[in-house]
Amino acid sequence: MIKLKERREHRRFRAEDGAFAVLRRPWPHRTTLGRIEDISMYGLAFGYVAGEEPTHKSAELEIQWNDCSFRLKKVPSKTVSDFKAATRGRFSSLEMRRCSMQFRKLTPHQKSKLEYFIQNYTTLHRP
Repeated sequence: MIKLKERREHRRFRAEDGAFAVLRRPWPHRTTLGRIEDISMYGLAFGYVAGEEPTHKSAELEIQWNDCSFRLKKVPSKTVSDFKAATRGRFSSLEMRRCSMQFRKLTPHQKSKLEYFIQNYTTLHRP
């Protein structure tokens, strides 16, 4: 078995069930909601159902907990990758995609909220 080398420079954390990324686009485009798979202080990856519009350059990223008890709005970011993901289990009939986003220059308030999110809604991810 070939072991792939981890390319990321920064430690990643696996998001707990209930952590979502929301990409809000200008009208008339649709909003994309996806489950955050992993996150760091420098970016995140999330899965979403294909068929929705692909990521868009002018989308605003929001990080939230399912009951909206945590929300981090207007996170400056850019799309690094967006590709078809392997599906399994109950979603096997749906085409899923995985989108990776890199955070841009965060404000001190955004950094603080992101640190809080990582401390309270994630576990350490070991590849």
